[in-house]
Amino acid sequence: MTIETPSLEQNKHVHIETLGCQMNKSDSEKMLGLLASEGYAWTDTADNADLILINSCSIRENAVNRLIGHLGRLKPLKKKNPELIIGVGGCVPQHEKENLLKRVPHLDLVFGTQTFHKLPELVREFKETQRPIVSIVRQIDEYPEETPVIREGKHHAWITVQHGCSAFCTFCIVPYTRGQQISRSVESIKEEIRKVAAEGYKEITLLGQNINTYGFDLEPAMTLGKLLHEVHDIDGIERIRFLTSHPINMRDDLIDAMADLPKVCEYMHLALQSGDNDVLKRMRRNHTVEFFGEWVDKMRARMPDMVLTTDLIVGYPGETEEQFQRTVEAVRRFAFDVTNTASYSPRPRTPAAMFKDQIDEETKSRRLNELNLVVREVALIQNRRHLGGIQQVMVESYDEVRGNLKGRTRGNKIVHFSGNPRLVGEIVDVKIFDVTPNSLRGRMLVS
Repeated sequence: MTIETPSLEQNKHVHIETLGCQMNKSDSEKMLGLLASEGYAWTDTADNADLILINSCSIRENAVNRLIGHLGRLKPLKKKNPELIIGVGGCVPQHEKENLLKRVPHLDLVFGTQTFHKLPELVREFKETQRPIVSIVRQIDEYPEETPVIREGKHHAWITVQHGCSAFCTFCIVPYTRGQQISRSVESIKEEIRKVAAEGYKEITLLGQNINTYGFDLEPAMTLGKLLHEVHDIDGIERIRFLTSHPINMRDDLIDAMADLPKVCEYMHLALQSGDNDVLKRMRRNHTVEFFGEWVDKMRARMPDMVLTTDLIVGYPGETEEQFQRTVEAVRRFAFDVTNTASYSPRPRTPAAMFKDQIDEETKSRRLNELNLVVREVALIQNRRHLGGIQQVMVESYDEVRGNLKGRTRGNKIVHFSGNPRLVGEIVDVKIFDVTPNSLRGRMLVS
């Protein structure tokens, strides 16, 4: 992680470890920005830190136990440096609250997804009182817009446009850990994008837990498609993506914006979750496989080279072998470029965790392995479409050991190729000569 901090004299260091989704990564960048104003500089190693923060994720089962184990490994650092402050933020504290202090006596700060913007205040309070602090609220009405950010990297920026989710799928803990949906105003989003463009960022990803519902809660109401039009012409930005989309909230104006606006990438992450309609109904997804397919057909009709990625869960309570096979068939039917797969994990407070017909771990593991074989097979087929073709690649990094550059296509596919490290941050043309299920390999074209 390479992060530049303000040039003022600094003698305190913070180490932040981020677990989970892109939203957590974005939140960690804001935490670092907030702490920089308190004189904290980033350090790559926990050994050198005066403040260690774990930005936690609770999307999977046993997240709490894994977090407790991780915090336990930090205890010796506390003995070496009695003034070291250790804190946990993110999703796990939202449902564990004071229980974390009971299980980890050397923990000093516990704060949630709704209160991380108070981090400097919490650190100051702990230093004054030397008493553990728990700062958790279920929902805040409005998120502070003027949060300083120190971003990871110099070319791509996460831009949060929506906080929380109001979908309440039966398996998902997100509405309980991140609260109900709140959309940011168009002008505040545009202002943040103007700032990152002025700082030299060329690519942005708009973030929302259920981004297709962006603006439904604003007055007057907005849509994601309209937002893309609003931000498209900001000078300096060359690529725009967005995450994550729900099929039930798809709209024609979003597809039109993707197809018509040159800066908007031909990339869609659309979470199917299951290939069986009865399972989808139990998940409270409110869409069918056929409905999902209609939107995929619409997108591919407008954007034949579109890259389509998805999420799938196997072993959902009550899932039969026949229902599971429909999920396997869906991977081939929709030809996903990337599929994030997981076996079902019961999460606290969610309805599915209380279903009586839970699937045993052995069956879930077998199904996941079988699905992943097909996922890799289909991903390889999709990547072979690019053999011999030319891709526009945003160069992200240089591997000094291999002497290779790594970047991403407009469709978010990873490409490896030889080139000068000075090209990091540039967009170059690369001809693809080899592929794997996970990446492409090519040669840069010299103009």
